[in-house]
Amino acid sequence: MTSHRRRKQKARSLGLTEAELQLCELLGQVLELLRWNQVLGYSNQYLLHEKLAVSADERHRVMRAAAAAVEQDGRLQDWGKRLLEIQESLQRIEANLRLKAADEDVDEPGRREAAGG
Repeated sequence: MTSHRRRKQKARSLGLTEAELQLCELLGQVLELLRWNQVLGYSNQYLLHEKLAVSADERHRVMRAAAAAVEQDGRLQDWGKRLLEIQESLQRIEANLRLKAADEDVDEPGRREAAGG
């Protein structure tokens, strides 16, 4: 529970909701991994083409096998689950804000009558 409280305080100090903070952290992780994947991809492509003289057909076969391995990577599935959690949290926040706004609209006429009457 303490970590939840700390996250909430950290989010508030940054002017964010918990869901927004979680989304920012997730995006940071995704971008960092994407950067490293690009480095690895370009270096592998260079090695296959320039140093090993692998044919285009063989490179495509390797890329298909690599893509299949990526699909099995648990991180992508974890990110998908986390993104769904964030979306659900944002939807709850939006629904609460709508209810609050609707309650304030209902209360407003009563306040005017009491102040004027």
